[in-house]
Amino acid sequence: MKKLALTLVLMAAFVVGATTANAATIKATGQWQVDAAWTNDQNMRSDDKNDDFAVLQRMRTAFQFIANENLKGVLETQIGTNNWGNGLYSVGAGRSPNTTAGVTASSLGSGQGNLLLRKGYLDFKWPGTKVNFLVGYQSLALPSAFGAGSAILDDHVAGAAAIVPVMDNLSLVGGYVRPVDLNQYGSTATNNGNGTYADASFLYANVDFTGIQLKPFFAYAYAGKQTTGADSLTGLKAPNSATGDGTRGYWGGAALTVTALDPFKIMADVNYGKATSNNGNLTGSNRSGWLADLAVDYTGLSMMTPEVFFAYTSGENGNGNKSERMPTLSAENFAYGTFWMQGGDSLKNSYSDPSTNMGFWAAGLSLKDIKLIDKLSHTFSVIYFKGTNSADILTNGLNNGSVAYGRTLTTKDSLWEVDLNSKYQIYEELSLGLELGYINADFDKTVWANALGGVKSSDLSKDAYKATFMLNYSF
Repeated sequence: MKKLALTLVLMAAFVVGATTANAATIKATGQWQVDAAWTNDQNMRSDDKNDDFAVLQRMRTAFQFIANENLKGVLETQIGTNNWGNGLYSVGAGRSPNTTAGVTASSLGSGQGNLLLRKGYLDFKWPGTKVNFLVGYQSLALPSAFGAGSAILDDHVAGAAAIVPVMDNLSLVGGYVRPVDLNQYGSTATNNGNGTYADASFLYANVDFTGIQLKPFFAYAYAGKQTTGADSLTGLKAPNSATGDGTRGYWGGAALTVTALDPFKIMADVNYGKATSNNGNLTGSNRSGWLADLAVDYTGLSMMTPEVFFAYTSGENGNGNKSERMPTLSAENFAYGTFWMQGGDSLKNSYSDPSTNMGFWAAGLSLKDIKLIDKLSHTFSVIYFKGTNSADILTNGLNNGSVAYGRTLTTKDSLWEVDLNSKYQIYEELSLGLELGYINADFDKTVWANALGGVKSSDLSKDAYKATFMLNYSF
C-alpha cells in the first residue's frame, strides 16, 4: 500500500512538473468602450432614418499565451459594437439563447454569435535567427505614413507574414493572405469548385536611417470568378466585371516619414493600383488609379502641434471605358479627419470604406495635442474636400455599388468638415473623450436626385452634426 501511495505521489509530481514546464504565461490587454452619440443628418439627407441618439458599447479583449521570448499565441475577442437596447444589449439578452425559428433577432436569440474572433495567430521566431513569423487570423497592413492607415490593405485577415531583419537599417516584410474562400466542399450550396477564393501577397522594405524612414511596397491579388460579387471585394473588382469573371490586382507605392528637419516632421504617401478583369474584352472591365498625400507637422511648440496636409485621389473621367479610381482590398482605418470618412475613435464611425470615398482631393489644417490643462488634450481640424469624379459616373454604368450619396464626391460636390476632439485622462487606464463634428455639404442636388430616383432634391445636401461622449478603459 505504501509503495502504491509513493508511486501515485511520484506520478503526481511528474505530471505537475511536466505541466509547469509547458505552462504559458498569460497576459491580458484590452479596450472596453461605451459611447453616447448624438447625430443629425449624418447621411447629408433630411429624410435620414437613423436615430439621433444612441448609446453604443464594444469590448475588445486580447490574450497573449507566452511560452518564451520566441513563441506566443495571440487571441483577441470582441463583443459588440451594438446599441444599448439592441441585440446582445437588449433586455433579457443575458439569458440562454433560444434557437427557435423566428426569435433569433429577439432578446432571447441575441446570445448567438455575440463573441467575435478579432485575432487568433501564432507569433514565433525561427530558432537561431531573428526572423519573426505571424501565422493565422491577424491584423495586416501595407505601409502608410499619413491618413490613419493604408487605403489598400489594413484589416483583419487570415494569412501569414514574415519579418526578416537584413541589417541594422533594413528589414523586409512579406506575406500571403486569403481574404475570401467561398468553397463549401460539396454542400447543397452552389459555391464550390474552381474560382471560389481570392488570394493576395505583399512585400515591403523598412528602410530606417536616423531621421528618415522609407517603406516601398508591392502587392498582388487574384480573385476567382465566383468571388467577383463578394461584398468584401467591392473595391477590387472592375465596375463592369461580369459575375463569372475573375480579377487581378497590382499595387505599388511608398510611405515616407522625415524627422531629420526638426522641428518639422514630414509624412508622405504615394500609391498606385490597377485591377484587370480576366475578360479583358469587356468595356469598363478594368480600373486603375492613384493616391498621394503630404503632411507637415511643426513640433517646436510644447502646448500643441500644428499640421497642414494635402491629399489627392484620382477620380472617374466619365468616358465609361474604364474606372480611374484606385482599386482597394479592405481598409478599416484609412481616413482624413474624423467625421466624413468615418475616422476617429467613436463607435458609430468605427469603419472606413475607401472604395466608396475614392475620387477626391482634400486640404486641411489641424492643431493636434493642444494641452492647456493637466490630463486634458484637444485636437482641432478644418478640412475641405472636393470631388474628382465626373458626375457621369452616376449614369455611364461605372456605378458598381462603390458609389453612394454622401460618401462619393463628384466634381460638382464639395464639403467642409470641422472637428474638435477632446480627451480627459481620468486614470492612467481610463479616459473620457468628446468628439464634436460638423459638415457643411454642397452636393449637386439635381444630379444625385435623378441618380437615386424617387428622392426629392430638397432633401439632399444637408449639413451634418455629431457629438459623442466616449468612456474608454484600456488595460
